[in-house]
Amino acid sequence: MYNSTGVFLLTLLTLVSCNKTNDSAVVLARVGNSVLTRDDVINRAPEYRSADVESQVTQWINAELLYLAGVRAGFNKDVTIVDRVKDYRKKIIAQTYLDMVLQSQVRVSTEEIKNYYSAQKEMFKRSRSEALINRFSVDSKKDANKIRLTLEKGEGNKKRNELFEKYGVNAINVEEDRLLPAINKAVFGGSKSNYVGPIKTGVRFTVIEVIKRFPKGTYRGLDDVYDNIYLVIQKRKAAIQSVAILDSLKQEYLFELNIEDL
Repeated sequence: MYNSTGVFLLTLLTLVSCNKTNDSAVVLARVGNSVLTRDDVINRAPEYRSADVESQVTQWINAELLYLAGVRAGFNKDVTIVDRVKDYRKKIIAQTYLDMVLQSQVRVSTEEIKNYYSAQKEMFKRSRSEALINRFSVDSKKDANKIRLTLEKGEGNKKRNELFEKYGVNAINVEEDRLLPAINKAVFGGSKSNYVGPIKTGVRFTVIEVIKRFPKGTYRGLDDVYDNIYLVIQKRKAAIQSVAILDSLKQEYLFELNIEDL
């Protein structure tokens, strides 16, 4: 019933135009006594893109239908399921509390990140050559040639900027021997040209602009690995702090452990 995007969106428009709750919230869908409002969807996807709306409403409807069927089958009274729901609820509340406390207590300074980088610099040594590139893939060789000509004109021209916006291209980092052979040879071979292609790749044509090459054995800069180092230090601190938090809670709440007879 919801396979057709056109029918689906028409249904949504109908619901939006004629369904409102008492507090004026726009209702996007109903299943039995349950409703999904526009505010519910916006809270999950603030940008409120049409694709997000369609996906979320479809998932909500499917979940509600299956839930009703499960209740009708009596699974809501199944002791095992009830216990699992209780356990899951406890875990969510517990993890939410722990995350909140850690967020307020765990800090990672720039100095710590710099010290980690200096002490562990060999970890950031390149084991193979790398390159920072812009990669374009199009259906025709004619379009590929036009792209290369535009790229070769260099920075600062309007057509170049429009090119990146049209094809949604952003710079990516690639490693030697991880590309198709023809492209790998052009990027990492003897030629040091910053422009590669058009190269036929399957039924499409690829054009590459090499922004910078990084030889094997060179080190990744601190800016490149800053976020990764931050996460490593943060996780280590969080693990230590989690133990301290639990030890504190054991002193605060009644706590008993008897496992000798197991």
